[in-house]
This record gives sequence, structure tokens and C-alpha cells, in this order.
Amino acid sequence: MSAFPQKLEKACQANRSLLCVGLDPDPDLMPVDSVYGFNRSIIDATADLVCAYKPNLAFYEALGLKGLTDLERTVDHIRAQNPAVLIIGDAKRGDVAGSSAAYANAMFSHWDFDAVTVNPYVGRDGLQPFLERRERGVFVLCRSSNPGAAQFQDAADASGAPLYQRVAQACEIWNRNQNVGLVAGATYPGELKTLRGLCPDMPFLIPGVGAQSGDLEKAVKFGVNSRGRGAVINSSRGILYGSKGPDFAKKARGAAQALRAAINETLDKEGVGWPSS
Repeated sequence: MSAFPQKLEKACQANRSLLCVGLDPDPDLMPVDSVYGFNRSIIDATADLVCAYKPNLAFYEALGLKGLTDLERTVDHIRAQNPAVLIIGDAKRGDVAGSSAAYANAMFSHWDFDAVTVNPYVGRDGLQPFLERRERGVFVLCRSSNPGAAQFQDAADASGAPLYQRVAQACEIWNRNQNVGLVAGATYPGELKTLRGLCPDMPFLIPGVGAQSGDLEKAVKFGVNSRGRGAVINSSRGILYGSKGPDFAKKARGAAQALRAAINETLDKEGVGWPSS
């Protein structure tokens, strides 16, 4: 079975894209009643433009068993529509070892996600059940995109290093199977640049562009590795909710096309664009 870096590289090459669409279905914003129907339309409209989809489990769990059934159908549809595209389960799991093993089994064996997001607060033993699955990606919360992130993530230890940097350094040590990545928000480009210096080859999942107004050009410039790869740049609301009318999927495609083009334009400016076909 392919190791995670190869799976990520293949997914990005397939559509010459670093774009990830976050599938965060909000009944108050969706123009249709069916979560699965909404997701299916978005996927059909964008499957040739992305390297990944990122369903946030909170939106499905909030809808009870029906929401989880819609999530299962969504995963199946992505697999059928474009098997090369990665599915990242945005679950932010993290617990003591026994519970963590159950979480890892759920995320990888039941839901069949290619990667998940995890919370490192419990330390390595709590993440070990995820880390040992070398064919699956583990994106560790490091410098999140929300305004309150600094409250704990910028707290310095006795050496003066902020917590988010200590997390990154730990992840370098934990990355024995080359399947660890960092979640680093586009809303903090300076910190993103610092993290790329600490972890030059590690994949980054970068939320915060679009509705959260992160600087896209800096997110690309500072987030990619030396080859212009290794970054998965996520947009959710900025793509999903461009219209409340029957043209919502068309609008989503237009937004995804524009964002992918902007990402690739920055790669070209940095001299690390996609090779000519």
C-alpha cells in the first residue's frame, strides 16, 4: 500500500492542484434540503479542480444519524467520482491511548479517510494509533486559523519558544512513517513561514483562505515546500455558498476555478509551477 506522501503527490498531480474543498454543510446556508444532494452537486462540479475534500465531522454529527449516513454516501461518491482525490476527515481527535485507538479505527477503517486532523494536547501516546498507520495522513493542529489561537499556541516555555513551535518540533520527531503533517492557518502568514523553516518537507493543511480572509499569496509562498508542493489549501464557505439559487454548483465551480488559478499563478511566480504537459 502506498505511503501517504506518494498518495498526496498523486492527488495533487492528478488535477495540477493544491486546492482542498471543505465540505461543511450548513442547513441554514444550503440552497437544497439534502446534505448528500448538496455535497454530490459540489463534488460533481469541482472534482477535476481539487486535490482533496475535507468533510468536517461536526456538521454531520450535528444532524444525528441522518447526517452520518449522508457523510458515508458523500465519501462513497467521492471515491466513485475521482478515486485519486484525497478525503481528509476533519475530526480533531485526540485522547488517551485506548480511546485514541478506537478513534483511529473509526476514522481509517470505518470511514476510510485518507487523512485526519488530530489534537496533540495529550502527547505522542495519544496519537500513536494514528501515527502507526503509515498509509494514512495525520494532520496535527499546530497554529490554527481562529482569532483566539494565540491564547495558548503562542504561550512560551522557559526557552522562549512558543507552544506551536514546540508542537512542530515534536511532530518532526514523531514523523517516522513520513505521514505527519501540520494544520497551519493562512491567517497567520508569519507563523506559517516559521513553521515551514522548522519542517521543510512536512505537508501542511492550510485553512483560513476565503471567508476567513487569510492572505492567499502568502499562504502559498510560505506554505509550500522547496518544490512548490506539500501544501493543501482549504476553502469551505468561500466555495460552497456563492449562491442560494439553483446555480449554486455552477457558482461553486467558478469559485474553485478562480482559487485554483490564483494558487497556480503564485506557484508560477515563485518558479515552482506545474511542469508543462
